[in-house]
Amino acid sequence: MLQKYKLLLWCLLLVGLCSCKKYLSVQPEGSYSEDQVYSNPNAMQQALNGLYISLADSTLYGQFLSNTVIEMMGQRYTPPVTTTRVVRPFQTYQYTDVNVMKAFDGLWQQAYNTILAANLFITKANNAISNNVVTPQQGQLMIGEATAIRAMLHFDLLRLFGPVYASEPNKQAIPYYTTADGKTQPLLTAAQVMEKVLADYTTAASLLAADPVITQGVVNNSNFYSGLRNQRLNYYAVKGLMARAYLWAGQKTQAHQQAQEVLTQGEKWFPWTKSETIEFLQDNPDRIFSSEVLFSIYNPNMYVGYYAWFSPDLGTDIVLTADGDRLGMLYENMDNDYRYNINTWRATTLTKKCFFKFADVPDIRQPFRFLQPVLRKTELYYILAETESDAQQALTLLDTVRYHRNLPNLDATANVPNEIQKEYQKEFWGEGQLFFYYKRNNVSDVPGGDSPWSTYTPNYVVPLPLSETTPR
Repeated sequence: MLQKYKLLLWCLLLVGLCSCKKYLSVQPEGSYSEDQVYSNPNAMQQALNGLYISLADSTLYGQFLSNTVIEMMGQRYTPPVTTTRVVRPFQTYQYTDVNVMKAFDGLWQQAYNTILAANLFITKANNAISNNVVTPQQGQLMIGEATAIRAMLHFDLLRLFGPVYASEPNKQAIPYYTTADGKTQPLLTAAQVMEKVLADYTTAASLLAADPVITQGVVNNSNFYSGLRNQRLNYYAVKGLMARAYLWAGQKTQAHQQAQEVLTQGEKWFPWTKSETIEFLQDNPDRIFSSEVLFSIYNPNMYVGYYAWFSPDLGTDIVLTADGDRLGMLYENMDNDYRYNINTWRATTLTKKCFFKFADVPDIRQPFRFLQPVLRKTELYYILAETESDAQQALTLLDTVRYHRNLPNLDATANVPNEIQKEYQKEFWGEGQLFFYYKRNNVSDVPGGDSPWSTYTPNYVVPLPLSETTPR
């Protein structure tokens, strides 16, 4: 196992040191040994970028945990008839299917390899601070991001492979790794994992207390430490992810506090997307409402993945489509909803529509290209609404989002939990949050992707991969 983790580290270093992406803002300087990496500030920066590149892998947030596998499990799509791609077993929770097992094993290994690389980075970066390779402020910023990456990955592994937390918090779940020594860690209960996740997020937020995003917001410059902070785990993104984690753990007061802090202090840096940039007549529509995204991963293969799975150009070979009638029901047939118009959905054949949200735009200079949303501020509005004791104030929070999606206010007698569920169904297409919403609330019957009348009872617990359970 130790050799495998060392191999992954070298892969990450090679990717980080040999890639030159706009968002990285760091020029490659050739090949480095491990010791050289942590005695060179630029090489350290690129090693950290390697962690983000790993997050963008198709087995993680590049596809599986954003717009394909996890969305099939959330009943987003209707299974194809003609494609040879393995899709239906994910939608029907056939976790013993050989292809499904292989996919989840790949996700598991990629996630834990990235965690181990983050742990190594944290250790080495602390040494680099002591050796004056970077300033304490620079080092703390990088360590804060790496710590948040570790927490985020463990939390999503828990959400996927762990029990329904609301009913079985003391059930065995996953291991939690905080060192890079290659030693196998025991399986912890879900509650124990949550304790460590929240501790890591708290540490990360403390280390990011001087994050430039707090005073400057999201700026487009080439400075590694201050530029494009929405593409890194910045202070507000970490606090938002803490709110998400607290809500999962049923700690509603803490979830409310974290979400409120982000919106009170940081919302000014993440403004609502202007209507003229998302209306259907726009030549280069901002389909992801990018200004509202607190954290997105730069995914260099976004449009390759889009074309392979969703493009209407595939004709009968298109892999994932949505049932048009089901889609209409979810959006309550409100054609004026910015999330339901031609920018996000395109007609194919019969009653099927193709998901167009992550298609490319003609102008390659657009700053939102290649950005895979992970956390957006609307989720914080939903968290506040769900944890708000005053029903009218909760409706006001939901109406704020609805206004910026071109929808009228809700009726004063509207049922808040029902409206929150509707919003999760509308807002997070291709972002992997709906299945986890259903699991957190242990929803027994969810709208199926097959037709307006189908429902599914999800199997919310993915079995641990054989690579974890098989004795070594």
